[in-house]
Amino acid sequence: MSSSLRNKFVFLFTLAAATLVHVAPTTAPDAEVFRELGLYPITGNQLFPDILFVDQDGRNLRLSDFKGSVVLLNFWASWCPSCRAEMPSMERLFEELENSDFAMVPINVQESSELVEAFLEEYEIDFPVYYDLAGNAAREVGVMGLPTSVLIDREGFIKAAVAGGFDWNSKNLVSMMRRWTRKE
Repeated sequence: MSSSLRNKFVFLFTLAAATLVHVAPTTAPDAEVFRELGLYPITGNQLFPDILFVDQDGRNLRLSDFKGSVVLLNFWASWCPSCRAEMPSMERLFEELENSDFAMVPINVQESSELVEAFLEEYEIDFPVYYDLAGNAAREVGVMGLPTSVLIDREGFIKAAVAGGFDWNSKNLVSMMRRWTRKE
């Protein structure tokens, strides 16, 4: 092999390796990683519906407004014991991933903003919450019980889900989420 050809090969190999090192930490974990963490992996490329909900100021938002971030979408209600139990761990995860490409999108289903605000204050929850006042978004995606959570990649594809309460602050889950949500 000539030195010119070898230099081109070395350059291309180095460029490819640098690209892989840069991209690899931000790609979604594989199904086995989700399974080991207690989540139900969703295989294939299934886009999550672009549901409509409102923010705390009453502005309409769509899930697509969070495209570019890894999203933890969570349907919940303040009367739900499992929802109440998992909220503090969601708060800690939110704090852990504050400077990453991560969006926490907890959507309260069919409760008044006054009730929800009182709950947030009682539980010292500082992340923003969203509202599905009529329950349309939850129905559209087939939520059967609360809480229901879905992890969605930067492009809007479903990667994992869990029905029922979950510990969002386990050491292994936080570590995986840090790698996945690292800014590019």
